Amino acid sequence: MKQPDTTAENKHCRAFELDMLRGLAVLMMILHHLIFDLRYLFELDVFSFQESWWFDALLRPVFLFVFLTVSGICCTFSRSNSKRGIRMLLAAFLLTVATTLVWQVSGLELAIFFNVLHLLALGTLIYALMEKIITDASSFSGWLVFGAALIIWGGSVLPQVPQTNSPLLIPFGLLPENFVGMGDYLPIFPWLGFFLIGAVLGRLLYQSRCSRFTGVHPKFLRSIAPLTWLGRNALIVYILHQPLLLAVLYLLRFIGIF
Repeated sequence: MKQPDTTAENKHCRAFELDMLRGLAVLMMILHHLIFDLRYLFELDVFSFQESWWFDALLRPVFLFVFLTVSGICCTFSRSNSKRGIRMLLAAFLLTVATTLVWQVSGLELAIFFNVLHLLALGTLIYALMEKIITDASSFSGWLVFGAALIIWGGSVLPQVPQTNSPLLIPFGLLPENFVGMGDYLPIFPWLGFFLIGAVLGRLLYQSRCSRFTGVHPKFLRSIAPLTWLGRNALIVYILHQPLLLAVLYLLRFIGIF
């Protein structure tokens, strides 16, 4: 008996809006790292807004919120969150090892001990563990909401906690005194809370695992194809974008462009 062709159905069900939003956040991250490289690594007097209050307090948190929330929603679509979480955890570990080696060899304080990749791995593994432990759907969502509220609240309390000398507390947002600079950093408090909010929204809005916007014109989908591609390949883009950026920038400096 001939099996039905589900390719078209899966393509139709693909939640392009999530890919688009995550791709936009990834694009902003790439631009942010490009600006960082030019201003601080290559010491060019450009993009001074990087140090403005509105960039750090308004613009950056918005894109982090979008990326983390969409990533949480995507737990609903995964066939195996445990396998996905383990893959991300392995990638995060390799990222830490590689950036620490670069720091030790070059002296550039670009080591990454805990950032968005570590955070996503942790959030996905927590979600996978909860899937195995909690079978009731309403209880599951309730615990996610409670966890999100607790972690976000913890982020507001954290600045009042005395500093510590233990590097083991770095993931929680407690940095040792006179600690080395880091290439990227995103602690659990409050950011894991936004991932958990996304996980709740995924269970509420995407139970069918299909796009919420049906009947979208193909021209629109083609116009956002670069963003949706970035969103679908966010992990590999995240891992590779900074080495590629640095390679291009060092090449441009070598040939005398700047």
